[in-house]
Amino acid sequence: MNWAESIDMYCERTGPELWSEPVNALTNLAFIAVAVMLWRSAGRQPARDTRLLIGLIAAVGLGSLVFHTVATRWAAVLDIGFIGIFVLAYFQRFQVRILGKGEAAAWRGLGGFVMLAGLFGLATRTLPVLPLNGSEIYLPPFALLLFCAWRAHPLAPASSPWLLRASGLFLVSITCRAIDQAVCTAWPLGTHMGWHLVNAAMLYCCMRGLLAGSAPAANSQTKSTQT
Repeated sequence: MNWAESIDMYCERTGPELWSEPVNALTNLAFIAVAVMLWRSAGRQPARDTRLLIGLIAAVGLGSLVFHTVATRWAAVLDIGFIGIFVLAYFQRFQVRILGKGEAAAWRGLGGFVMLAGLFGLATRTLPVLPLNGSEIYLPPFALLLFCAWRAHPLAPASSPWLLRASGLFLVSITCRAIDQAVCTAWPLGTHMGWHLVNAAMLYCCMRGLLAGSAPAANSQTKSTQT
């Protein structure tokens, strides 16, 4: 595989030039803005896991910015990689901070999600290609977010509304990503910019949900990981 091969996946790109997707590239600044907002709202000394997750949001924006400028296979891996790392790190901390699980149990839960997501990925390879412009890879994280909102409801009522908002936003952002190629004729800029802008808002809601409350059983676990 040629990792330096150019990739043309979205309406806005019309060639291999560095600045062929200016709107798709610049809308990634929304992730940086959200990271700054969250850092300021987290207090003067944010917990270590909070700092990690906020940093990963900024990394998502930077990774996507690189992809929408150089548009190569290695940049695509960078783009998707940071998103995947954030999803895994968030779910692990969600289990500890909201569900009150111990670290070992949270890692086991994370392993279960990875296994189910892998099985979903294998299943999609045996089925006809879905008309989602490659967005089917984000269906397991969407289902995971719905699961988090459901599980948070009885344990952290302040968190659940934020996670439900995030779920709604995620559905909108996946739609924007999925229909990008389909609207090229009518709207040459495409809708991928919506994937960036709406996802930035979605990640903000995810973090607000995580910071809104913790289950009592998680307090001692959380403190031990924050020192």
